[in-house]
Amino acid sequence: MIYALLNHLWQSTLFCGCVWLITLALRGNGAGVRHGLWVAAALKFLVPFSLLFSAGALFGFATPADAGPPAFGVDMEVAAPVVSPAISLREAARDPAPVLMIALTFAWLAGALLVAARWLRAWRAAESITRAARPAPDLPADVRVTDADIEPAVARVIRPVVLLPAALPGKLAPSQLSAVIAHERAHIARRDNLFSHLQCLVESLFWFYPLVWWIGRRQVDERERACDEQVLDEGHDEAAYAEGILAVCRHSFAANQSLATASALSGDLSLRIRIILGQSRPRALGALKAAALSLATITVAAGPLAAGAVDDAARRHAAFVKNERLLDSAVIFVGPSHSSGDSELSADEHAVHVRNSTVRELVAAAYDVRPSNVSGGDDWLDSRRYEIRAESPAAFADPERLDPRVLRGVVSKLLASRFDLLISVNGTVVPNADDPR
Repeated sequence: MIYALLNHLWQSTLFCGCVWLITLALRGNGAGVRHGLWVAAALKFLVPFSLLFSAGALFGFATPADAGPPAFGVDMEVAAPVVSPAISLREAARDPAPVLMIALTFAWLAGALLVAARWLRAWRAAESITRAARPAPDLPADVRVTDADIEPAVARVIRPVVLLPAALPGKLAPSQLSAVIAHERAHIARRDNLFSHLQCLVESLFWFYPLVWWIGRRQVDERERACDEQVLDEGHDEAAYAEGILAVCRHSFAANQSLATASALSGDLSLRIRIILGQSRPRALGALKAAALSLATITVAAGPLAAGAVDDAARRHAAFVKNERLLDSAVIFVGPSHSSGDSELSADEHAVHVRNSTVRELVAAAYDVRPSNVSGGDDWLDSRRYEIRAESPAAFADPERLDPRVLRGVVSKLLASRFDLLISVNGTVVPNADDPR
């Protein structure tokens, strides 16, 4: 377990490093894009690449099969893949002592509960203040005032509202108050409280990893800058807005800043003021950067899925080669069936069983076709049912997922030796590996 965690952490760290480099390339563009990238970096901790890899394996590529067993076997032997290093490492690794694992688990659980309790306490405090808040005249319907000692903020994820301290509107000029409210409503439009709670979830689960806290600070900085940009894009005066922020800062100097909300004074205030007053507006992302960013997003999401599909196909490929080789030298037992029901194929570590099968059903299973596609022969192809068992001293690979097509060689030999028959696929006779012809 600890090795899987370490593997996940280094992958998430690498992903975060790539996000950081991208944000540097986009530092002249809108802060909203960079905030979205930092949110993705945080969410990466909740979605291990191994999960995407396993999902890709569920939809792995089909294992190819040639028409004839001998040629298929040769081709597969040449193309047999090497076992992936990750599997070798997992097989060679050993878990630490149980006592250490238990101690580490309890330490993680204690830290996670502590961080989650702080998150829950902040959320409950914000909810309590929100319920006690009241509408104010001359203010938008989603703005509430409260007697609590807080700074302007947005509360709730569902049906969010802007919270203002009751005394603040009287201390700000109309243009300043309008800009401050516009900032908070920008948080609502961007669903910043939702992203904030997701970040809290990541911090609760990975409280021991400093990188997640650093990502949280980057999110706050870019989130506030994105709202500042939106306020200015709406036409609010830069000087009035900056003065409004400073006035809020003076009024809310001792305010409660531990609420689970997006607030007006978050982020680096001095940097925000300098950007509002002195820096040019951010450039548009542009078609080239937007295309590159979309391509990177698709690659990150689809890469592990494709790798899982390829790896699963390679494993099944290798298992097919091994099982076909073992069946080629296996001891075959054939007898009449005394059971009822449908034909059944199963395998265990050292034997493959075909139960209650007709010859037609056996050929159809081995060549992956419908029984109706198997033509020729007499009525006995369907009238007689057989029990077949192939035993091998060596263990079969992945017997629970045995591919019926590995039986092609066995079926060809069986028909040739017992019934003196050959199989023809699309007009081409499938040779028997034991036949010198």
